[in-house]
Amino acid sequence: MSGLATRGRITAYLLRFQLRDFVLMRAGLPTLLVVMFGFMIWKQAGPAMEWDTPDGQSFANGMFRNLAGVFITIGSFLGVARMVTDDRSNGYFRFLFSKPVSIERFYAQQWLLYGAGFIAIAGLLASWLQAGTTALPVREVLIVMALSWVLIGGIGFLLTAVTNADTALLVVVFVVSNVLHTLKNTQNLPMWPWLAQVTRFLPPTHKLDSIRDQLYAGQAMPWPHVWHVLGYGALAFIAALVVLRRVSFAR
Repeated sequence: MSGLATRGRITAYLLRFQLRDFVLMRAGLPTLLVVMFGFMIWKQAGPAMEWDTPDGQSFANGMFRNLAGVFITIGSFLGVARMVTDDRSNGYFRFLFSKPVSIERFYAQQWLLYGAGFIAIAGLLASWLQAGTTALPVREVLIVMALSWVLIGGIGFLLTAVTNADTALLVVVFVVSNVLHTLKNTQNLPMWPWLAQVTRFLPPTHKLDSIRDQLYAGQAMPWPHVWHVLGYGALAFIAALVVLRRVSFAR
């Protein structure tokens, strides 16, 4: 019975707090940016653009890639930034967990809600852009958004569970990862052997970029890259749940 009561309270939090916070505080900014810039670009090009021509299709695909990149990147970072940190540093946890509610279940539910929400909005925005232009890789952007959320959201979830400096650390981790992976994969560019080995443990952001480029180009799914991205993000997500279960929340 206590397990049912706990799940019931968590569901109540989903409807009363988590969904509202997602719409107002997490998804609003990236959605507004894409709608605003998308409409401005379409308004300037739309009346004179013949979308079914090669030039029109090329323009639409370029616009789509840029807007999708803005939404996916900003959404993934904003969605997970300070997810746990705000509740801990502002003392909200005293209210949220004043009743016997599982902390790790609460945040796992929030993480899943945010991920599903961003995937749904990405699909809606892509379909809206397609309706005003020409055929676009709508299905593919859903996949890229999902994989980005698993990787970025998983690592960010671990960082926000561990430290109060999660936002800055998440940015640093991804900048360093991108730079080192790029250096490693650049021919005729010397790199210390030990530093090349370090990249094996960094987030596979370069594979996330490769998946995106291949899918948008209409190529087959690069499954080895997909499993690497999913595995890395999933391990970070599980590690975050372990931290939330075993480490004191009030610190």
